[in-house]
Amino acid sequence: MSEYSGRHRPPTRAERRALERRSRLPKSFSAAYALPTAAAVTLALTAVGATAAQSSPFSGEVAEQASASLNATALLEDPQLAKDVRTEVATASRNSSGLSERRRAVADDVAESQVRAQERADRDKERTDLAAKKKPEDTQDAETTASGWVRPLASGPLTSGFGVRWGRLHAGVDYGASVGTPLRAMSEGTVVGAGPMSGYGIYIDVEYADGTVSRYGHLSSVAASVGQQVAAGETVAYSGNTGRSTGPHLHLEIRPGGGEPVDPTGWLTERGIL
Repeated sequence: MSEYSGRHRPPTRAERRALERRSRLPKSFSAAYALPTAAAVTLALTAVGATAAQSSPFSGEVAEQASASLNATALLEDPQLAKDVRTEVATASRNSSGLSERRRAVADDVAESQVRAQERADRDKERTDLAAKKKPEDTQDAETTASGWVRPLASGPLTSGFGVRWGRLHAGVDYGASVGTPLRAMSEGTVVGAGPMSGYGIYIDVEYADGTVSRYGHLSSVAASVGQQVAAGETVAYSGNTGRSTGPHLHLEIRPGGGEPVDPTGWLTERGIL
């Protein structure tokens, strides 16, 4: 091989490798040592811009912009500023999370209110439906209610009349009725008395529009309270065998004007409900 090394001789392979090795970047500039964030690139570009602004004949606006960029870079490098920024970001994140929780809480409250309102509406509807279905029990036929009065019970024989019995006045009439038979108001009126009474056991008094008071005695229970308004045919009590009684029945007294009892037979006959 010729030892000529003139300028027109092409470089050998060994020379090329040596040249390549000399042209490589130092290890400190490799990818492993490069700045890992976009902040490093921004820092570099800002520095180049500042240098260009200082050497440019347009030193006015360009120089000011470069100076502002340089100041921004300096601020980003301030550890306290970075800490403050992180604190503000964390605070904003917490506030956003708190707002979401409050919104969810409000939505839950609205949903619960709607559920409660619907439940109240359902209960009101049930009560309305029950009231609409409620009718006087065991109402009489049209002939017996034409006068606006009804018998005190749907059926039952007259077993005892008004008069002296065993040395004392039997002040009413008796109807045979098993315990628990519904007893009705004979017309529209107001309950003026109810509860236990000596001799009568459990009783109830209903006063009607003409002032007459009917008394039902020996009851098993009452179904209306004092002061309650009742309609003709409405159940006000149930027959029984309480007080001075020899068997289950209804004892009925008629007291005009709320005074002393009279024989109910004529009064009931006049109204067609004997």
